[in-house]
Amino acid sequence: MFDPASLPRAATNLSEPKASTPPASPLHSPERPTDHIFVNNVRFLSMAAVVALHCVGVLPPLCGINGSSRLIYALGQPFKFGTIGFFLISGFLMGEGLSRRSSSAYLTRRLKRVFAPWLVWFALYAALSLAHHVVTGRLSMDSLDGFRMIPGLVRIDLFSTAYWFVPNLMIAVSVLLLCRRFLYDPRLGCVLLGLSLFYGVNAYSQWIPIQNHSEAFLGFAFYLWLGAWTAKHFAAFMAWIARIPLLALLVLAVLTGLAAFGEAEVLTDRGAMNTLRISNQIYSVLAVLAIFKARGGLWPRALNVRASTFGIYLTHSVVLALLINLSKPIPLQRVMGNAGIPAEAYAIVLLPGSFIATYLGSLAITQLLLRYPYLCWMVGGSKLGGAPKRTRAEEVRTPGQSFSFWRFPLPTHPASHLGLPTDSAGHGD
Repeated sequence: MFDPASLPRAATNLSEPKASTPPASPLHSPERPTDHIFVNNVRFLSMAAVVALHCVGVLPPLCGINGSSRLIYALGQPFKFGTIGFFLISGFLMGEGLSRRSSSAYLTRRLKRVFAPWLVWFALYAALSLAHHVVTGRLSMDSLDGFRMIPGLVRIDLFSTAYWFVPNLMIAVSVLLLCRRFLYDPRLGCVLLGLSLFYGVNAYSQWIPIQNHSEAFLGFAFYLWLGAWTAKHFAAFMAWIARIPLLALLVLAVLTGLAAFGEAEVLTDRGAMNTLRISNQIYSVLAVLAIFKARGGLWPRALNVRASTFGIYLTHSVVLALLINLSKPIPLQRVMGNAGIPAEAYAIVLLPGSFIATYLGSLAITQLLLRYPYLCWMVGGSKLGGAPKRTRAEEVRTPGQSFSFWRFPLPTHPASHLGLPTDSAGHGD
């Protein structure tokens, strides 16, 4: 409810002189106060981590190594902060969005800008997957049994790929909106934290027969709530985080990351990479806090993070699947074996290449769709406005404030490095 007392005194009493405008915080864009630099930092690094993690997941069949090997756990663990990072910034932006919109308006906007594009890309991925099963003879459409297999295959596509995230997010958002009256009540946060911890323990006990975090509905709702609570108490949070040295956060993140790696070896095959392992939950929060401490942008200068992140999320599973199938005729594994190169070394070399190809291919598709007003909605853009404009936070690098190691812009069409045409290669707020 609007409260006149909340206005600055200069606005309610014109007889008093106006107070000087405080300098803009380096965490905000001067032209868009709600576009926080740290949100874009978390967006960029979390999305890169998610793509890298899924590239790690395809290494075992490509390189002929055990998917439960220590190498796979070691390669994947550093990237395991991405999912919780996205829930935290989604909650933060939700907290800010609810200060300007009603619950129904906010949910409607999320359905249009997030769920509708997700539905298109998941349907495309599921259709390609079913077609692949038919072509390879693993699915026959000549009998009723074949059609009965389709729901099970679609369920596997949902929970074994990145596409589980949006349904899980929308359920969590809906629950928090239903509890909006108590949204900032710490007791609600404690209940949701209990759910997250429950799923962490359930990875061992199997009270609920699931091992994968993708099936843990409301398992991430606490981090959505925590982000919203932080937006509500942002000044107090800033004062608290300012007292914690960056070095301390980095050391703690490394220690908890090692603990999460150790926990992965204790758990069973599927549960080993469960994001809701308690040690990994702590590691993820510490990693995001460390990213928050960066006062400047950590993304490449040419990248519009706000416009491209959701599109990369939606497209990278399709791109990665296509790249895997295109690479199958190339006998690289046999060549490496004949050359005496161990499969583990091959996996370490292949990971950067697969990440770069997948990320740039997904980015190329996203940039292409954002150019067209009637197609940009497929990657979270606005039909009328196209891609969100680059904000000052994304255009300006203030000397002395950026930890970015990028010193040169990326090419306009990254897919050209892959020898792919830019028209076929291959989160918003």
